[in-house]
Amino acid sequence: MKPDLPFDRLSPELQEKLSGRMMVTAFCMAIGLPTDQAIADHNAHLNEISRRESLALHEVSYLRSKAGGWAEEYAEGWADGFAEGRATAVLRVLQARNVHITGNTWERVTDCSDLATLTRWLNLAFTVTRAEDLFAAEPGHLQEPSP
Repeated sequence: MKPDLPFDRLSPELQEKLSGRMMVTAFCMAIGLPTDQAIADHNAHLNEISRRESLALHEVSYLRSKAGGWAEEYAEGWADGFAEGRATAVLRVLQARNVHITGNTWERVTDCSDLATLTRWLNLAFTVTRAEDLFAAEPGHLQEPSP
């Protein structure tokens, strides 16, 4: 992840939400709402937006850094740790269910930093019978016909 993520690298939908949120905050301050209350409300909304599953990890990190006043390096470390925790959860569920995990599967899961993918794998980890089946459900993946 690059430090100082520019606003224009965020999805258009997220840019629109953030712009609207900034206008609401500015309006609240303009009509006399105490600054700390307006900022606290703004940050609460940023945190709420960051909890949505559809955001990319760099977008979650951006929102968290802005809402919490985090340094970019801290936000990057947080994002890496968040993805690592999600990957660990996938592997722990498979292990708890006694599903055999190959080295390739372990590496693929731990190398992934895409939250949507990790969330999909975590949901599948509760039902697959083979760890490789996590990847068979990926969009665009061609499955071999069953014998």
